[in-house]
Amino acid sequence: MAEQSPAYWRIWLDTDDALAPVLEAAMVPLGQSVARFEEKDIPDGMAKRWRIEAIADQEPDIAEVALCLAAAVGQAHGDMPDFHISKMDDVDWLALNRSQFPPITAGRFFIHGSFFDGTPPSDKHVVNLDVGPAFGSGTHETTRGCLLALDELLNERAFDHALDLGCGSGILALSFARATGKPVIASDLDPVAAETTASNAITNGLAHLVDAVAASGVDADGVQNKAPFDLIFANILAEPLIAMAGDIEARLAPGGALILSGLLTRQQGDVMSAYRDVGLKLGRTIVLGEWSTMILGR
Repeated sequence: MAEQSPAYWRIWLDTDDALAPVLEAAMVPLGQSVARFEEKDIPDGMAKRWRIEAIADQEPDIAEVALCLAAAVGQAHGDMPDFHISKMDDVDWLALNRSQFPPITAGRFFIHGSFFDGTPPSDKHVVNLDVGPAFGSGTHETTRGCLLALDELLNERAFDHALDLGCGSGILALSFARATGKPVIASDLDPVAAETTASNAITNGLAHLVDAVAASGVDADGVQNKAPFDLIFANILAEPLIAMAGDIEARLAPGGALILSGLLTRQQGDVMSAYRDVGLKLGRTIVLGEWSTMILGR
């Protein structure tokens, strides 16, 4: 009997310019891949519209999706858009990631998918990522923000040991290892993400530097035993960033640097307040569109 292909589900909705970043952030926990696309066929004079979609590897709970989106819309004081859920069979990850993951250039880094058929810039640190369901969010402003933050920090100092918390496909961990030749722990609560990161480390010849672990937060042995870290990336969401502020600070070495991302600019004050309470201060902020990346230290 032939092996049945795994099934995936697509959650999608259309929304306006004001609600797009709020709903995009709200959909991140609902799937393995989230992306936002500007709708092109908008009549002249009409406001910009966005299609937001998430790809999930388990059938979504309609009530859970509705509650998640309604909470986000309520906080933004907007009108709830209609959302749709449909089953997808035989997902073509190559085509999906080709559309969701164009090459990223940020400072000294050039990140591309394995489908990229161009010539990478010779003056950049190049990372090649295999396609798969763990690429994470299509919100590349957050990834670019972290890469730009790393680029700035590397102009100022060296780092010996890093943690990429919520690593997804391992973009940040691999970029750190490529640029520094130093070890990095890449941690994600999704085992598929950890497996994908490990595979990407092998593809890029960085397996000896990148230790990918499936772990929830920073308490798991695979993270705890390697602390403290002189550089920590946490490109997740505002709510878990706030909840984990004390735990993250406790794993940061004296004199270490912390890069926080995955938060909307309007959430920056709440996130910074939580980290100020545990003794960290803001060094600088990188704003790309509606998204902020913050560099913190003691």
